[in-house]
Amino acid sequence: SAQVKSAVLLAGLRAIGSTSLIERQPSRDHTERLLSAAGATITVSQAGDLREVSLSPGPLRTLDLDVPGDVSSAAFVIAAAVVIPGSEVTILDVGLNATRTGFIRVLQRMGADIQVEVISEEVEPSGHVTVRHAELHATAIEPAEVPLLIDELPLIGLVATRGEGVTTVTGAQELRVKESDRLTGLVDGLRALGADADELPDGFVVRGPSGLTGGSVDGQGDHRLAMTFGLAALIADGRVEVVGAESIGDSFPGFFETLDQLAP
Repeated sequence: SAQVKSAVLLAGLRAIGSTSLIERQPSRDHTERLLSAAGATITVSQAGDLREVSLSPGPLRTLDLDVPGDVSSAAFVIAAAVVIPGSEVTILDVGLNATRTGFIRVLQRMGADIQVEVISEEVEPSGHVTVRHAELHATAIEPAEVPLLIDELPLIGLVATRGEGVTTVTGAQELRVKESDRLTGLVDGLRALGADADELPDGFVVRGPSGLTGGSVDGQGDHRLAMTFGLAALIADGRVEVVGAESIGDSFPGFFETLDQLAP
């Protein structure tokens, strides 16, 4: 995972000798970018499907950074605009690192009307994202794509209820060991709201389009599931109650206020 990779690289700054690690699948590269900008001796090489990151110990220099908005939080606004008829939303100054925008690419593949404008490449690419409502169709997300949108997969499940056809996600068994078992929690929640969804050992299936009804869903104390079901309230035919919604404060304290601005 990117978190383990980051821990190894940060430890390598004080190690005796160089540190190298090899990734069999791509993961977020924020740490490599930041260490390089701060003067670390770090190299990245690619050999076939393997990516090697090597780091030599040494001090870092200080630097001034403009920190863009978090694209994982912006994903909920993007998804809302995609599924709510008549929507048009522009999100300003958001991070557009390619290892974090797999969600946007999958939505575009599903037919979403999303324009991305990169305005800065300093340390991290960032820019503006404009989203308009569009008719969607199903897609298949395979294991190679999963690391680049692991946190947004529950959102894909919700969006898929608006797409024509059968959307499948495989290779996402990591979702079982997040803040909750997100595979079970997502499918149980979608079913509680009337969606046609099934759980797989390493993913899920959603058959669309299926209208969502009101109901009570359990966010499992997991901020991403709770936000996904909170967003479902905007497109469901009845009232949606999210049990454990307080967990949303872990990553997006202003989530419901933002949804109020987007509500039709």
